[in-house]
Amino acid sequence: MSLSALVLLGALFWSLPGIAGEAPDFQELLKEGGLSFTPAAGFRPLPVAPDYVLPYEARYVTADGGLEVRYAIRPLRRVEIDYRDPHNAAPSPNDLFNMLFRALGETLAKDHEMLSRTYPPSKARRDYNAGWAAAGVFDISPDVSSRYHQGMLFAIHQNDKADAYLFFLTNDLNAEKARIQRARTSLRFQRFDEDIHRPPSPTQLKQLPMIREDPPR
Repeated sequence: MSLSALVLLGALFWSLPGIAGEAPDFQELLKEGGLSFTPAAGFRPLPVAPDYVLPYEARYVTADGGLEVRYAIRPLRRVEIDYRDPHNAAPSPNDLFNMLFRALGETLAKDHEMLSRTYPPSKARRDYNAGWAAAGVFDISPDVSSRYHQGMLFAIHQNDKADAYLFFLTNDLNAEKARIQRARTSLRFQRFDEDIHRPPSPTQLKQLPMIREDPPR
């Protein structure tokens, strides 16, 4: 596992009531995260089962059982960061989306190997009303599923709203491309708020800590 995965999974946890017991309410998390959900045609709901790697709040499967998708929502106001570095301030929940995506993917993947790409900002906005989105494919770790062997993870983020994940499980990603394509935007933000890729404003630049320059010798 990569160093980023070890650090993040060791330093972070999501403060979602019920992770150790009763599952949090999916509809409540949708509202809290500013998300909308429309089940894809041809999928039916399944009961949520405990998952220590990626606890999720909703689960759907195709009629033939060939493709399953699990939905996980992390409203940023519920994220708690256990960070003990006396030399640096704790990171903001707004700034962790890419590292969390990679850490989760590497943990779900067999041998911690995932191929991934980040969406261009325009496509993240068009498809998900998101400031950022990414997708990764991998062979699923046997610790995660004994039924399915291949996975695809989509992650979306909007500042001050939520991180959300769609985890597809199957035994043949190539054969399931069409159904994944139809279902991959079943979870998206209700509206686009702002571009998180903008450079800092002059006011924000003034608030950055200054780096002391050594006097000339």
